[in-house]
Amino acid sequence: MNARVRSTGASAVFDASVFVRATVRLERPAIEWIRRAMQREVVVSVPDLVFPEVGNALRFYVRDATLTLSGALRRVRFVRRIPLEVRGIETLVEPAVGLAVSRGLTVYDACYAVLAEAEGAVLITADNDLATAVTRAELI
Repeated sequence: MNARVRSTGASAVFDASVFVRATVRLERPAIEWIRRAMQREVVVSVPDLVFPEVGNALRFYVRDATLTLSGALRRVRFVRRIPLEVRGIETLVEPAVGLAVSRGLTVYDACYAVLAEAEGAVLITADNDLATAVTRAELI
């Protein structure tokens, strides 16, 4: 852990929905989790695939004219400034395939579940199926 982190010892894994709900939909629970991460009250880990997933979700908002391209790019830059522990998916993908098959998830979603389980972290998500696939989750 970075010596600058003033964490309460709490750790979390955010899936892409947290970032989208905080930055586009402005949903209070997601905003609160982002605030806690920004203030280093919680150590947040994410698989590196979170960035293209957030970008892909934002693409739909641009396509539907909810956001402009520049608005979507500002949100991507904001997400990149959040203090996150980014984990490569190369070590997550094999157990994620097994979890995806056994619990009916996508391999992408299973990467978040595997990471949360491996780190003993609470998984923060808006996806009910993903939340039920792990031991500790908070549905936002």
